[in-house]
Amino acid sequence: MTNLPAQPRKPDPGAKSLDDRRRELGSELVTLLSAIIRIGRAYSVTNQVFRTQLGNIAEALRPILEQESEAVFVALDADLYLNGVRVPVNTSSFRFHQTVIESFRSREISGMRVESGVDLEELGKFFMLFLGAECPHGPELLKACLGAGLQRIQPAIHASTEPSYAGSDPSALWDSGEAASGSGADRAHIDGATGAGRGSSRSRGGARSAQGQALRHARSLLTTTALQSGIEMRHAKRVVQPLVDGAFSTEPVVLGLSTLREHDEYTYAHAVNVSAIAVTMGHFLELDRRALADLGVAALLHDVGKSVVGERIFHPLEGFTDEERAAAESHPLEGAKLLARSTALNPTTLRCMRVALEHHSVPGTPSYPNFSPGWRTSLLSQIVAVADCYVSLQNRRADMIEDITPSQALGMILGPLRPRFEASLLWALVQSVGFYPPGQIVELDDGSIAIVLAPNPQDLARPQVRVIVAPDGRHLGPGEPEDFTVPPERSVHRPLPAGEYPREEEASEAA
Repeated sequence: MTNLPAQPRKPDPGAKSLDDRRRELGSELVTLLSAIIRIGRAYSVTNQVFRTQLGNIAEALRPILEQESEAVFVALDADLYLNGVRVPVNTSSFRFHQTVIESFRSREISGMRVESGVDLEELGKFFMLFLGAECPHGPELLKACLGAGLQRIQPAIHASTEPSYAGSDPSALWDSGEAASGSGADRAHIDGATGAGRGSSRSRGGARSAQGQALRHARSLLTTTALQSGIEMRHAKRVVQPLVDGAFSTEPVVLGLSTLREHDEYTYAHAVNVSAIAVTMGHFLELDRRALADLGVAALLHDVGKSVVGERIFHPLEGFTDEERAAAESHPLEGAKLLARSTALNPTTLRCMRVALEHHSVPGTPSYPNFSPGWRTSLLSQIVAVADCYVSLQNRRADMIEDITPSQALGMILGPLRPRFEASLLWALVQSVGFYPPGQIVELDDGSIAIVLAPNPQDLARPQVRVIVAPDGRHLGPGEPEDFTVPPERSVHRPLPAGEYPREEEASEAA
């Protein structure tokens, strides 16, 4: 008997695509969420009617959590989206959509994010906070969820949910004492099975590639000619997109190009470095992807006003005349005015204008421009201010005498400069760069010398390093350096100041 060749399986014409299933589930969630919002107005969260509806929501979420591990349900403008797919609306579901959207907006959040493993207890705690008579708003709601121990369901915060003028207080996210246990730290990705964990050679290469790509595009975006003809915001978003993608991957944030002598190249590199740090901080502060894109663009453009005042400055900072100092201090206002002439005046442009205007505004200290008492700088502006300070301390120009190492820069921010910044932002910076930031030279407890490659999210005191000088003082040759995460039985003895790094000839003499 002759066996017939196997026939290829024809696709099931009735099979639904992933996007179709998202639309279907999204429509179901709209109905269920609208119902639980109405029920919550009349019943206690302990009431059986409420508990039954809670179980319906959990059951509806189960398939997508099993398949995608996460369900992000957010309102953008007049639409609702589930995992990036727009939820359809019709005449019968319109009022349900409006109920959900208005509930998100009234609480100054963009939506909710649910992770695989969420249980009825967590769902109940979340909706008890969300539907409470005195429900906190925006970042305060996120803080309340974290304080209640909610790890698998949290509000999604977007930059557009900030009050238009009141700003947003980032200290509401975490108190300094509980910051290390916040969910942001738990969300750092490690993929040990594939060797692509944060700090691996593959991820470091990706980080450098992303920043190199951003630098190339930044050159064309930030040239004087381009600025004078109007900034193209779509171009700016393309510049920062690799940095935003990196924040959601295993790539560490790596500062590069910090020793440039050429003024223009220094300017471009500074903008990209500040953007990379700010986006990573924003990721740890639970900003969503859209907010991170806005943050990245705002950080990239925060200093554009310097292109306007640069021709009025002829001396380094230490030798400023009164006229030069006044010109330098006008660059935030000039930057906001320059951005106002961009090709598109939209919410992203307005946030960039605000960051340009506010990034040198520090509450309780002399700032420029001089805002009226009670002015609250926006969350994005405060993030950029921290990132700008950290990068600026390390950026070494030919007119600067001493090198500042990454650890020294971090130490200055956590030490004498600490009162200038909110505790939650300092926590986000430490989570982004670690106790020993990438690029820092350290001495290990056995006397060997290593360069820090990436922070270790599980133990910030034990980063991933590459040994470059053996304990006997011998410089390791090509192929010899070993990359590893400092194990529990080992430790970093101290970070080395720039002047103490042993040159090869010194090591030879010592031997």
